Amino acid sequence: MLDVFGLNAAQFETFLLVFIRIVTLLAVFPIFSASQIPVQVRIGLSLILSFLIYRTVPLMTVSPGLFELGSAVAAQVVFGLTIGFISSLVFTGVQFAGEVLDLQIGFAVANVVSPQSQEQVTIIGVLELTLASLLYLATDSHLALISGLAASFHLAPLPYISLQPGLAGDLTHFFASSITMVMRIAAPASFALVIVNVALAFMARVAPQMNVFVVGFPIQISIGLIVLAFSMPILGYVLVPAFEEIAREMITVMHAMRA
Repeated sequence: MLDVFGLNAAQFETFLLVFIRIVTLLAVFPIFSASQIPVQVRIGLSLILSFLIYRTVPLMTVSPGLFELGSAVAAQVVFGLTIGFISSLVFTGVQFAGEVLDLQIGFAVANVVSPQSQEQVTIIGVLELTLASLLYLATDSHLALISGLAASFHLAPLPYISLQPGLAGDLTHFFASSITMVMRIAAPASFALVIVNVALAFMARVAPQMNVFVVGFPIQISIGLIVLAFSMPILGYVLVPAFEEIAREMITVMHAMRA
């Protein structure tokens, strides 16, 4: 009989599938997947969470063959990627809202390399993504994520999953909610900058000899940054309910993936 670290075959396969589900989710979740966190740390964190959650998971029967075990592993990868994608939509939306403001203010020409994604992003996009990550940790929303991950093994038991027809609708609904959140975050500064552009257009018509581009660029930056600073509290009002929505959407999707 197989005996790995004191575990029999059924216990080992159960622990393996628990670990695969957890490590896959952490690999795509924005905070835990940041490049500043070494791979060894992410794997170690996944092992610790797997050890703690494994004790609460019903023991599954031994897979009859390698193909069945491989199918179970693939199912956990799909499950982890789906839940990780849902959890990352809010952070992607926050960064996109910042990039919209960068484009309107004029900072889009000064791209920087994000330490999290290793991709070129805009300055305000990185700022708002960082603030969202800190707010996520400050509100203990990461604990709700871990709690939901532990509950997932009861809502969508091992070893397989089933993609129900309503899953696509659930994902579309949450994606639409993320787009709405983007508009709420970017609306104050965007509206102010639209007014500034309209005023500059009138100035260009009234005084054609004035170089509107030279005058308008510092005005746009000043107005944009001032309104952005005063609208920063909106992040708290918008993101805290969005973090709670992540937990509810996770439960809905888990039910839709129950085998």
